[in-house]
Amino acid sequence: MDGARNSLYHIQYRTYQVFNRERNQDRHSSKRLLDKAFPKVPYAEWRYVNVLGNKSPYDGDIAYWSERNSKLYDGITAKILRKQNHRCNSCGLKFIGEERIHLHHVDGNYSNLKNNNLVVIHESCPDYIHMGSKGKARA
Repeated sequence: MDGARNSLYHIQYRTYQVFNRERNQDRHSSKRLLDKAFPKVPYAEWRYVNVLGNKSPYDGDIAYWSERNSKLYDGITAKILRKQNHRCNSCGLKFIGEERIHLHHVDGNYSNLKNNNLVVIHESCPDYIHMGSKGKARA
């Protein structure tokens, strides 16, 4: 979308003009329609954590990079990460690189959001956890 005429602002403004010309629309209802068509991006999606000094992902400092990546999470996930010292509860490895984090419910009840029921694990670890529990049930 190169050039000013095709920028998102101009497309949004042109859409507002079109909505506003309709008989059954006024400027307030046109604005509500426009907010639905062009939702605002929350700040959390633009979050970035600065790298300290001369740190590099290749310098072998796994603890630093694990902690840095965990700052990209907020709320209960970040709280559980700090409680577990930025380690996976299933395999015990630190979270490094672009590994995704999964908030796992110990008792399997997804509506139970108590801190003692929640653990943070790698995204691939729940597969191993659930495969292991199915194997035990059959034995």
